[in-house]
Formats: sequence, structure tokens, C-alpha cells
Amino acid sequence: MKRSLVSAPVRAVALALMLSSQFAAAANAQSASQAASQTASKTSEAISVQLNDAETVDGSCRLTFVIRNTLPTPVNALGLDLVMFDTSDGVSGYAAIDFGDLPTGKTRVRQYDVAKGDCTGISRVLVNEVRACDLQDTAQQDCLPLLRIDSRSEIDLIL
Repeated sequence: MKRSLVSAPVRAVALALMLSSQFAAAANAQSASQAASQTASKTSEAISVQLNDAETVDGSCRLTFVIRNTLPTPVNALGLDLVMFDTSDGVSGYAAIDFGDLPTGKTRVRQYDVAKGDCTGISRVLVNEVRACDLQDTAQQDCLPLLRIDSRSEIDLIL
């Protein structure tokens, strides 16, 4: 009969340590999953603004935006100040746009002529500031942290 070099109490302690580390890892994974789920639900509550298309119409650059309100409250009014940059990073235009009201869960499409000339001369559009924001039944009127922006166009949309 072979004798183990490790005593029974030492083996028991080692086994207990191994099991407790596995339980701790499982608990940490569950906590991380819950935190990720909470973060996802918070980030899904937003006003998404997508620059969907840019086309030159009658000598002006027309931008098409897709806006969606996933906040738990309607937006009574949303207006943005946009600054256009040319391909050499110079400011080439400025536009104040009004998206209007955005009911909860509603998607809207809006088009604006934002600059004279061809759209190919614009490299990016900066959301310079939120000039109007009215959230129904809410004291918060700073919509900038609520904006989630992206672009499907060759023109970048940036904050």
C-alpha cells in the first residue's frame, strides 16, 4: 500500500481552497453578467441620431438623419447646432436643425440642406451643441449625454 506524502488535513484544506475559488469565480462571473445587463439597459435608453445619407440636391448638400427615441419619456423638442468641416478640416458651414418631437419608441427620418455645394466637399459633421431639448415630465434638459450618434454615410458624424 502506497502512503501519500500529503496528510489528510492538508488535502482537505487544499480541496476546500480549490472549491471556494471556483465558487468565487462563478459568483464574479454572475456579478459581471448582471452589471453588463444593467449597463446595456442604461445605454439602450438614448436618443440615437444617425447620419444616414448625404446627397447633393440643387447645388446644396442634403443630409438625411434617422432619429430614434428609446428613452422612457417623450422628447417634446430636440434641436442641434451642426458644424460642417471640409476635406482639409476647415469649417465649411453651420446649420441649426430642429428634429421636432420624438415620442418614446418612435423612429423619424428628417432631411436638411446644410451647406452650399457638393456633399463630397464635407468630411465630417460636428454636433456642436444641443440648442433645444425638452424632455416631457423631466427636470433634465441636458440631452447631450443622452445622444448616441453614428453615420452610414461617407461623412463622419462626431460629438
